[in-house]
Amino acid sequence: MSGAAREGNAAAGVADSTAAAGVADGTAAPGPPAPGPPAAGPPAPGPPAVGGPAAPGGADGTDRAGGRSPAPGMVAASVVDVAAVDDHPIVLDGVASWVTAPDGGIRVVGTATTVDGLLAGPGRHAHVVLLDLDLGDGTTVERNVAAILAAGPAVLVLAASDKPVVVRAAMRAGALGYVLKDEETAQVRAAIRCVAAGRGWVSPRLAYIFATDDATDRPVLSPQETRALQLYATGMPMKSVARRMAISEETVKQYVSRVREKYARAGRAAHTKLELYHRAVEDGHLPPHP
Repeated sequence: MSGAAREGNAAAGVADSTAAAGVADGTAAPGPPAPGPPAAGPPAPGPPAVGGPAAPGGADGTDRAGGRSPAPGMVAASVVDVAAVDDHPIVLDGVASWVTAPDGGIRVVGTATTVDGLLAGPGRHAHVVLLDLDLGDGTTVERNVAAILAAGPAVLVLAASDKPVVVRAAMRAGALGYVLKDEETAQVRAAIRCVAAGRGWVSPRLAYIFATDDATDRPVLSPQETRALQLYATGMPMKSVARRMAISEETVKQYVSRVREKYARAGRAAHTKLELYHRAVEDGHLPPHP
């Protein structure tokens, strides 16, 4: 190889490493601007859409089980792959016609009568699994949700029951959404897309469960703690919360810390902002996705 070629390759290597470093630390690598119109800048500051900040994997931002997909919900593809678990064959036969969007964007990649059966096939590679809670194999919602999450997909419960105990058990187990079987198909599709994007969804008819629940594991928050939770959990930085509440940033940190402590004592720890958001929705401090 000639000296000129070696020098060219070395220069390319430096450029590549510089670009990688820029991605890693959030800064742009130096270099001439690309031709054409400038890229759009970052969105204006403000709280994210209801559903909270989506972590790129589990609550700690890791890719679940090293699976194929980015995290539940972090779906960049134009098509959302859906799988379904239900012990009624007639339901499974109709799933494709219910959820497949006329304009594309949602497709069914697997169905099964048990969670184990689904995860043994292509359904384990879905972005979202529609899960019926009343399966006839003796399994529990906690066990089934945990198994699906460990495999990678997000869980959207599609069930007939609107009993508060059942709904809360599913959401506490880790399901990201809960939709009733008698909802309009447009609502089911909207729920699928929302869960695939990493945001929570609860049928509007079930919102009262989270607003009126008086379970013993629901911490009692002061008005200021509740307000700090509402603002912070939807993505607002501490400084912005402090300005909105007209208090110091240190006081906001104390309120958020107290909220975390209360949830930890109640057995519902919320170590991340995303987990705080889910606790706020579960307990009616924030509205579920419409």
